[in-house]
Formats: sequence, C-alpha cells, structure tokens
Amino acid sequence: LYIGDPGQSSWEEINFEPAGSGNRNYGWRTMEGAHCFSPMNGCSAAGLTLPIVEYPSAQGCAVIGGFVYRGSAIPSLRGAYLYGDFCSGEVRSFRVSGGGATDQALLLSTGLSISSFGRDANNELYVLDAGGGVYRIEAQ
Repeated sequence: LYIGDPGQSSWEEINFEPAGSGNRNYGWRTMEGAHCFSPMNGCSAAGLTLPIVEYPSAQGCAVIGGFVYRGSAIPSLRGAYLYGDFCSGEVRSFRVSGGGATDQALLLSTGLSISSFGRDANNELYVLDAGGGVYRIEAQ
C-alpha cells in the first residue's frame, strides 16, 4: 500500500505499507516526512515508520498519490509507482526494492494542477487536472 501524505508545512511524503504488515505509526504529529515537526528539534523517531520518499514543499505543495503501473503500453514503467504534485504539475515514479525507493525519476512536467490519478480496465494510468481535464499517461 502506497500512501501519499501531503505535508503540514515543509515536507511532502509517500509512505509504504508492505503486504502482510500493519498497525504502523507513520509519525504524525511528531514528524513531517523524516524531520521533526512537534517538537521542531530533538524529537524521537523510535517506533515510527519514516517515509519511503519525501521532498520539500518548496518543490511543490501537495503530493498526490497515484498507482503502481501495471499496464502494457509503457513496459519500462511496469511495477513503478507513479505520483504527482498539485502545484508543480510533475509526475514522478519510483520502485520499491529491499525496503527502499529505487529508480526515482521525473517522468513529466505537465503544467497541470494534478488532483488525482485514475486507472482504466487495461491498467493504463490517467492524470486528472483540478480544472477538469483527464489525460492518459503515454510514452514520449
């Protein structure tokens, strides 16, 4: 399970819940991403699960969770998790391997206000724009 978690003020994060696990504490209210939030300094991350991916809010403003790509139109993306940001309009991806994020990549700079992702019957992915547009993700 991938969990896109918009930050409180400084960090956007994606958490990862492996199959068969559960009852994890992803740090709210102590942490924002992998950084102390309350208190701002000297917090303890003991017993918390830190995000698999994070980025500063200065690079966007609200992470928008997506899907693992399972379509066939873009074979190089199979198994990668795609997500976006509402303000930057960027679509990014990564894979999970050995409990960490690998193959992180910027896929698209769309200029959209990404509000959600969708998936069709063939597992192809779509980006939804807050202005009402729906766009299929295609190979460039």
